[in-house]
Amino acid sequence: MITKNKLYNFLFLLTLVFNFNSFSFAEQRLDVKQQLGNLSGQVKGISSDALAIVAAHNARRDVTYVVYVINGKYRATSVLSGTYTITVKPAVGQLKSFKPISVVRDIASSSSVTANFTIDQVYSAPNYVGGMPYDGDSRYPDAKVLPYSEIYPSGPGREIVERTCNACHAVNFLPYNVVRDYAGGRGMKNRDSWIATVDRMHKTAGFGRPGKVPIFDQSLLSVGDREILIDYLANNFSDKSEPRVVKLESVPNLDKNALSKAMFIEYNYREPKSKYDVWPWPHQVDFDKDGNVWLAYTACCIVRFDPRTGESKSFEGHGGGHGIAVDQTDGTVWYSGDTVRRLDPKTGLVDHWKLGNDKALGSNTQIFDSKGNLWMSLLGAGGLAKWDRKTDSIVWWEVPVIRSRPYGIIVDNLDKVWFADYHNGGVTRFDPNTEKFKHFNLVKENAASSIRRLGVDSKNNIWAGTWASINYINKLYRLNPETGEVFEKPFSDLPYAAAYNVEPDTKDNIWVANDNYLSMYSPINDKFTHYPIPVRSDTLKTTITRDDTVWFFYRNAGKHAGYGGTAVALYPDKDKIKTLAAYHSVNNQGYRLAKFSGQSAPPVLGGDRVSPSKARNAESYAIWAKENGLSVVSEKLTVASSSARLVSGNLTELSDPNLIAKGEKIFKTNCSACHSVKNGESNGVGPNLWGISGRVAGTRADFAYSTAMSKSDVIWSKDTILKFIAAPSKYIAGTTMPS
Repeated sequence: MITKNKLYNFLFLLTLVFNFNSFSFAEQRLDVKQQLGNLSGQVKGISSDALAIVAAHNARRDVTYVVYVINGKYRATSVLSGTYTITVKPAVGQLKSFKPISVVRDIASSSSVTANFTIDQVYSAPNYVGGMPYDGDSRYPDAKVLPYSEIYPSGPGREIVERTCNACHAVNFLPYNVVRDYAGGRGMKNRDSWIATVDRMHKTAGFGRPGKVPIFDQSLLSVGDREILIDYLANNFSDKSEPRVVKLESVPNLDKNALSKAMFIEYNYREPKSKYDVWPWPHQVDFDKDGNVWLAYTACCIVRFDPRTGESKSFEGHGGGHGIAVDQTDGTVWYSGDTVRRLDPKTGLVDHWKLGNDKALGSNTQIFDSKGNLWMSLLGAGGLAKWDRKTDSIVWWEVPVIRSRPYGIIVDNLDKVWFADYHNGGVTRFDPNTEKFKHFNLVKENAASSIRRLGVDSKNNIWAGTWASINYINKLYRLNPETGEVFEKPFSDLPYAAAYNVEPDTKDNIWVANDNYLSMYSPINDKFTHYPIPVRSDTLKTTITRDDTVWFFYRNAGKHAGYGGTAVALYPDKDKIKTLAAYHSVNNQGYRLAKFSGQSAPPVLGGDRVSPSKARNAESYAIWAKENGLSVVSEKLTVASSSARLVSGNLTELSDPNLIAKGEKIFKTNCSACHSVKNGESNGVGPNLWGISGRVAGTRADFAYSTAMSKSDVIWSKDTILKFIAAPSKYIAGTTMPS
């Protein structure tokens, strides 16, 4: 018999259990509703054709709240307590400007604070397109802002550039003729350098990988068109050209009602000044089961943010990586590096997973399936890899699809693996059960194209966007895998956009990361809603929470705008914030690990973990490659004869034996730890240097160069080698070679 006291005790214990299980959610609700403040105010003098934002920055937490000024009013909610510098300033990507104004206010918990502003004058101001800053940085010259038609004169040359070069390179890449931090500039080129560049793009294996085709289809550049292209590049973008960028001539229509509801919160990690010779930049965020946000901060570190406090912690000493995926079963963090790296935040230990000694087998992006296995895209090698949880080992496959270089990767509702092919205008599906690949073409134009990342909605449709298309109008694509039907939607009101990533939210709205904007496409309304981001930057990879908060980061704001590694949350409706913490939706189609309930992975031991470098389908791929006219042996780059004749200071001209002996001694002391120099010797940490004179940088087929080196198009001579050795990162920005 249950007495009254026993019943009360039972109910008390039940309450404790309920409160324990609900503590996290209750705490989050309390954090938003009772412990956080609000900020609002009016902005007088702002005209209807000018878009302003208000940014409130807390220096102690290094957290910033950003909202739009709509109809002369602004409002921020869920503000962490502290002292804020509150600034009203023009939004990014506008043609109207004014002088920013700042005030300081203290915002306490549960308080409502007001800060009003009066703008003296709104005036027209020239602006330029793209997510890179080209003015206001004392280290680099400001660019002249000119119309597209003036920078790119019309004619056959421009048509060829648009169908070949602009698949990968944004509109300002060619005219801003200055070497600078990644990724806003390039090396200066004369005609001979352009010859080498064009030939490397369409004649040699992509990323120097044997058995692969060139970056873009050779049929897009006939012999006659090659000469026209080289002339066009040499005449309009020579080493004597002044820095120029394309003029912004129009702004997209903005939904003021949507903007009035929106709010950004920026969380920042600033690495010590001058700590890194290269410039780190953020590349992807993910969430752990405790609501923290993890940032892959390339060249620096992995950073963890607690959005509820603004607190950040860095994990240094093992790089930062391109992609990142948090294992929800044990909290370990997988990220790009070697083939892949795995961090245990509790111990700080990191496993360095490798596929033999093949440095080209590095993963670009990682994602878990519902069985707890980790899938990885191997961009440089053109492969797909899998870490198997049961065997605790990695296997990989060569992708038998022409010009498929796997970039972004997802797992669909049926546990099929999909990846963006990057250079062939489509996506490819891999069935883990049959180990079969199937390619789907998306882009209809007869032009080179690049697709970076993709998403899958609740109906199992695949979504992707192009970095650029003909006339620099990028497009959003939807693929029905069952029928093969492709729907396309151009960004006609967002000129020169560059769609890097697409991702559905819980309502199947599609979010697109563009330069200077996050854009939301509603399939129901067939309409884009554009949100100008708080600073000029490209935005790359989004990650969306169960509450439809869109997390991203500022890549190219970086050190140019005083930022470090950022994690930024866009709340489409600030009045519906349930928590500042970030959690995956269990129904997120790109997040299949939510369905996994098996064992945790073996512990992180720290050190190298090596799996075989041979592809599972090596034999069948070799047959496929032969059938498609591809060679699986190393290719050698043939430098254009005119270029080879003009290389100055050829190293073979040195004949003084005493000088050679001194040089050999210096080489052994300073260089031999990384480089071999004799013909036939294997590569070390750096490439073998035999025959370097006259070679285009980054083109040995058997070595995995950094992206910066591969794209530099420097021709090695006595002069260029001396300049590079003196200051590697200044001569080739982004190189991984130390000074």
